[in-house]
Amino acid sequence: MEKKKRLKRADRAYKDLKQKQKAGIADGMFQKTCDYYREHGRLPEGGDCEKIAEQIFQRVQGLAGKASFDEICQLYLSRLPRYEMRITENGIPEKKEKADKDGGKPKVKKKGRSRKVCPNCGRKMKQQFIGLQHCKCGISWKKDIGYFERTGDMVFALERRKIGKKTKQCPVIRYK
Repeated sequence: MEKKKRLKRADRAYKDLKQKQKAGIADGMFQKTCDYYREHGRLPEGGDCEKIAEQIFQRVQGLAGKASFDEICQLYLSRLPRYEMRITENGIPEKKEKADKDGGKPKVKKKGRSRKVCPNCGRKMKQQFIGLQHCKCGISWKKDIGYFERTGDMVFALERRKIGKKTKQCPVIRYK
């Protein structure tokens, strides 16, 4: 099997971009249009459209080097009537505050990161098994029970349960 050569960014045209990248560019176009509308109280016309298209073109240049300014400008002008309808029907969406800590990127929940906080002491709880978390102060959380206080006679274990054809390991609490 021969490997497919990846297209270099400089060799890509706008049409060669992934759908997710095109959607991001479209969101950027709508956001720039909304920013202009907030500032001027009307949609851009003539030279103002070209200024916004220039800003969008600079962003697209990073993804698709072969894309031409005329192509991006034409794309923006074709979408402008739809943006106008969207703004008149739904109003201007509120601007989201960017987090300074993460460089302005929205927070994405990562797998395996515990979000449970102990109601007793406020510390982040540590995961022992999937669906079972503990805190240093003696409070635990189990998926089906909720928060509870650990006692000395409790033993936490995994129990194998057959569900259909699959065998799953589920956390259980046993007592001595």
